[in-house]
Amino acid sequence: TQYGAIAGNGSTRQQLLPFRVPLHPPDGIVHHLRLAQHRLRPQQHAQHERQAGPDHYSARAALKNNATLNSQYRLDMEYMKRRMEHRVERLQKKCAEHRLNEPKHNYKPKAWEYLIQPEYHLVWCNVFKAASTSWMYNFNLMAGYTPQFLRKTKDVPLQLARQKYPRPSVEKLKQAINESISFIIVRHPFERLVSAYKDKIQYALPNSHHHKLGNRIIQKYRKTVNGKPTTLLKHPTFSEFVNYLLDEIKHPHYEIDMHWVPVTHFCTPCFFHYDVIAKFETLEEDQNYLVAIGHLDSVIKPQWKNAGKGAHTNDVLARFFSELDNAQIRGLYDYYRFDFELFGYSAKGYFKDLITN
Repeated sequence: TQYGAIAGNGSTRQQLLPFRVPLHPPDGIVHHLRLAQHRLRPQQHAQHERQAGPDHYSARAALKNNATLNSQYRLDMEYMKRRMEHRVERLQKKCAEHRLNEPKHNYKPKAWEYLIQPEYHLVWCNVFKAASTSWMYNFNLMAGYTPQFLRKTKDVPLQLARQKYPRPSVEKLKQAINESISFIIVRHPFERLVSAYKDKIQYALPNSHHHKLGNRIIQKYRKTVNGKPTTLLKHPTFSEFVNYLLDEIKHPHYEIDMHWVPVTHFCTPCFFHYDVIAKFETLEEDQNYLVAIGHLDSVIKPQWKNAGKGAHTNDVLARFFSELDNAQIRGLYDYYRFDFELFGYSAKGYFKDLITN
């Protein structure tokens, strides 16, 4: 899923709407879930209610067999509001439970990775491998770059953004959050890790930093039998990459790469308030909700190009994790443990003979 913005004369600034209180649905919204549920037979409706909580129920699924409503897809704002409240409450509860809302010598509020959009009253922590490309594009549009420029430029989108959005202090970030809609997009930690591995290690650009890193991983972690390597792959296997990552966690030579560092460390979410916690797994609905409550519909237009790009099927994930033993999986789970707990993900099914949450 990708969002883009098209504004008159290539400018997004002319489309600015007055800021309104977050979580206030625009007038005239169509409550499509209620419409869809009314068309279900009573026993079907009851079954949906039993099986689906606010964090997992797919509004799109409720409309799957209704072409008319599907073509005029709208969100049930009250339902989405409850979903977000549920996610925020869980985050706050787990933060307090694990005392992650208390500064420690090696864990303090980190504002470095946040972007503050003062004109459109948005605050976002840019989690890599969680729809970051789409939303970096959106923030660059809102900064005044034209779609034409963004299509042609060779500059890195993040570098373009930082020319317009300086890295904030913790104090400035907290002030901005009080005046804005703050949001974060998260993803299942293991799926995010596989995505980062494929993008940055398996398909690393020649002579790039990650390509050179891959060569170092091969030199250190590739096993040999009778002096011959066990594989002739030119990139590290997933298992080799995981061994490298687990060693870095124990004996870090540098700061862990931003593409696979846990969200808990990257954004320090226990120190800041979010209005919206979007999930990669429900991204279409969550992004539509964010656009609606931010009154960004004349600025950010949904364009469902590459829908599902970057997502991984269970078979793909199973193939990569089949390379790992339980010690490796346990090491990864321990490293991402707070990401699992804070955002309501489970590692069940990844372990071969162990039980986890």
